[in-house]
Amino acid sequence: MGLSPRVSDLGPFELLATIAATGSIGACARHHGLSQPAVSTRIRGLEQRLGLALLDRHPRGATLTETGQLVLRWARPALEATAGLDQALNTLTGASPAHLRLAASTTIAEFFLPTWFTALRNRLPGTNISLLCHNSADTVALIRRGGAELGFAEAGHIPADLEHCPVVRDRLVVVVAPDHPWADRREVTATDLATAPLILRETGSATRSVLHDRLASLPDPLTVVPAMELTSATAIKNAAARGLGPAVLGELTVRDELADRTLIEVPIPTLTLERNLHACWRPHHRFTAPARHLLEIATAQAHGG
Repeated sequence: MGLSPRVSDLGPFELLATIAATGSIGACARHHGLSQPAVSTRIRGLEQRLGLALLDRHPRGATLTETGQLVLRWARPALEATAGLDQALNTLTGASPAHLRLAASTTIAEFFLPTWFTALRNRLPGTNISLLCHNSADTVALIRRGGAELGFAEAGHIPADLEHCPVVRDRLVVVVAPDHPWADRREVTATDLATAPLILRETGSATRSVLHDRLASLPDPLTVVPAMELTSATAIKNAAARGLGPAVLGELTVRDELADRTLIEVPIPTLTLERNLHACWRPHHRFTAPARHLLEIATAQAHGG
């Protein structure tokens, strides 16, 4: 039995997957090296063939309708099988295995990428991955000069000349050792934090930048001069647990320590310390298959998938 005309061309389904990942027809067009009208035409053609409305188009971008999400969910196995077939054919033709070069901030690298890599390997088993772990500022700089295909960094570090989309939301927390004087306090103030001998990440890290920006934006702006700067979240956790001072870290980074109470969270209600971690890439970049699949996996995290 031959393929139905509705599904004989998987290209529009691939475009639909990219729109779902990026939230924009324009971004989808840039990824695939197409014009925006060409992408719109192919999606509208798919909608006409299926007799279904797949996209909600609005001034700020495009999102899949509930029907579009369902269609994409059904289409993904076919897209993955096609990618797997291409990978298998490469082994027969002697083509090099797919290679994906990434740059990521510490939180993403330690707490999310291992899970995402597992999902990626299930889709594309032959993919080789290189990961460069930096702070957010250095990750963005690497993407801008073409040193990696995809980067994962704090949104505040990503300039307007890069494309990006959200993947993780994290909350920063103030943590101390169980025997620290703050451990029994119900809260600390922003002034307490600014005047304490803090243990912080280096300048250029997302954690440091978020804290600096929030303190600077207070009605009475404050700054911090850390007593200790470390480039590893693990080193900061160990230093704080040994009583060397309070630390500010992403909640995702200290989940285990908070659970076993080797570190204690101290509330600071006067500050909202949240950060958005985004995937970013150069404009007009056409993703390789591994990069596109990884972006889909990561953005599913952002949407609760």
